Amino acid sequence: MKSLQQTVAWLGVIVMIALVAPGCSTDQNDLVAPASENVGPALGFIADQSVINNYNVHFDGRVVAGGNTTFTYTVSGTGVGSSMSHFTVELPGCAGAPASFSPTSGANINTNQTSGIYGLEWHTNLSNNESRTYAVTFAGNVALGIVRAEVKTEGGSWATGYVFGPCAGSHVAGSVFVDADNNGVRGVAEGGISNVTVAISDGTTSQTATTDASGNYDFLVGPGTYTVSVAAFTPANDFNEDLFASFAYDVTSRSVTVGANEVVGASFGFEPKSDKIEADLEAGILVSTGKPTRYWKSALQSALRGSKNAPYTAAQMTAFLQQIETIGNPDPFQFGAGTEIAEALAILNDNHKDLETRLRKELLTSELNFVAGNSIVGETDLHLVILLWAEEVLGASTPPAGVIVPMAIRDISDGTNATGLLGTLNGSTGGGGTDE
Repeated sequence: MKSLQQTVAWLGVIVMIALVAPGCSTDQNDLVAPASENVGPALGFIADQSVINNYNVHFDGRVVAGGNTTFTYTVSGTGVGSSMSHFTVELPGCAGAPASFSPTSGANINTNQTSGIYGLEWHTNLSNNESRTYAVTFAGNVALGIVRAEVKTEGGSWATGYVFGPCAGSHVAGSVFVDADNNGVRGVAEGGISNVTVAISDGTTSQTATTDASGNYDFLVGPGTYTVSVAAFTPANDFNEDLFASFAYDVTSRSVTVGANEVVGASFGFEPKSDKIEADLEAGILVSTGKPTRYWKSALQSALRGSKNAPYTAAQMTAFLQQIETIGNPDPFQFGAGTEIAEALAILNDNHKDLETRLRKELLTSELNFVAGNSIVGETDLHLVILLWAEEVLGASTPPAGVIVPMAIRDISDGTNATGLLGTLNGSTGGGGTDE
């Protein structure tokens, strides 16, 4: 089993980026946007070094210090061709005006008449066997992006290329998610699947990223056409193998075309094969240490009374229930402060036989097992995704704290399957029904 908690070995250059830079256009189709700049790694097809018009343009790095952000480049001749007459780095609107730059000699800001690049242009002669370092500094914390650069030589030839730089660039972003309604589009209540390796290829080279805690990924790329895919087998320590073994899917590969300063989404939905997972549990292929509803009813009652022999204290049980409130988005279990145990006990004591009530009881039982460590052995990530799916099947609800409201099951068949699977996870007999 490949654990969620293990460190992922990233391929390529890892950068932290703002998903949509100011001034950049956005294609919101099938895109789940991260909430802030520092949401996780993104990988770029742009290398640290590009050869532009026979000159190596090396990105030395981005440094944030003293309230400013500095981008540094070293330009070196390859020994071929004429001397360089000027070097230009694009200045995207999202970065603002430069606070400073070096060298200052021969530098000016304008729109280059040959390339059309608006940028910082250094008119400094550089022979084909020399090197020189250039830097541009902006106020504030300016995210890493992709910009254009131009090298022009004394002979009048010029060429442009993409290099790392301030905040601009294109993004291929999206998510891997629990597709409870099986429509291929991530709904607001559908949870993301973390630790899934997603690959992107331009037909020649490829890069990978791993989805974050919300199921999101983001690639920083130059304009072009790419194939984004989720593979059943990867060399990474990820969730891909378990995902394909226990989940159904519609597509695992999408072609996307990205223009300049654009965001294009490509997401992938998966739905649990509940019958297969339940059969694997019953056959011992998967092993659950989950305890049934009656155990948790007793544990809650003992904690509420402050019994000396209670398996968990009131403080521990309250902490469990507060953790449960954070599973899923939105989550069906929201308890009042100080009344968490009594409200959870009321849910488990509800003896109505309708499907919604039975599913809610099994779901709360399974979430108690999950936060208490009584999970599928070696498969906590699988258990978590099952919980996300069951929450979506039960239906989204945002009641006031401490109020329990009826929930409408989205699909009766899925509701029956989810109740049975959770019952099996919870150690119930007879194919996963309730244990009462």
